Amino acid sequence: MFAQCPDCRKTYPVTKKHKRGKKTQIYCSDCKKKFNVSVLLLNENSTVLVTEAKTEYIPKPEALQKASAKKKSGNQWYSTIIGGFLKKNSANIAAVNSANDDPVPERLPWEVQKKSADTLWFLGFIAGLALLFGQIIYFEAGKVSQNPSYRPDLEKLCRWLGCQLAGYENIAEFAVLQSSFVPNSDGSMSFKAVINNQAAFKQRLPSIKLTLLDYNEQVLAQRILSPKEYLPSGKRPNNTISPDETVEASFTIAAPKTRIGGYNFDLIY
Repeated sequence: MFAQCPDCRKTYPVTKKHKRGKKTQIYCSDCKKKFNVSVLLLNENSTVLVTEAKTEYIPKPEALQKASAKKKSGNQWYSTIIGGFLKKNSANIAAVNSANDDPVPERLPWEVQKKSADTLWFLGFIAGLALLFGQIIYFEAGKVSQNPSYRPDLEKLCRWLGCQLAGYENIAEFAVLQSSFVPNSDGSMSFKAVINNQAAFKQRLPSIKLTLLDYNEQVLAQRILSPKEYLPSGKRPNNTISPDETVEASFTIAAPKTRIGGYNFDLIY
């Protein structure tokens, strides 16, 4: 047989000890109440969950109150000690932070907030720009100085800075007004050419590359002559030619063993 608690419906087995008296009671361990064994008796075929009744000692209400009061007192003492320690540390941390932090003045509505610039980033940016301009000047300065559009401004800048530009060199702005290649009485050959500088700037005189051809237009001989070799000695120590100036180039070569069928020449640097 089994008995069931009328409050929580927990079941307990009914022993012979419980059947001795009609008023025998069972203490429910869940709802903490006593109930009569004769209440809600169940047979063995019942499907209700069966649990064994606890036979542990049930303390009196006075003992439970004293234990609860003692436990509560211990918890209050622990909470007081820990709470005071945490409160004291929080106060110390707040005092240190307030001492280290400078007071921030209140910004007026019409004032513009200034953003602090990163000094290292700014210095790195300036260094990068300087490196970029240095590379441009190193690799492209020669080409820029030879550009007729930029040359006048660069010359003014160099006069102001006290520097000197590289000499202007542009073969396309030379014009050959006339040329000749004739034999002499001793069998040698004389070459003459009139060269004019049509650029707006002073240029360095070019070299002359003379090529001799046979009657089949095959190359017989080739020679490159510098300005010192085709100009009269001592007249142009710097080997330069001013704008719209004309110079005459002339030189003589020994007679070749093969008959010359033609010639051509180029101005080169």
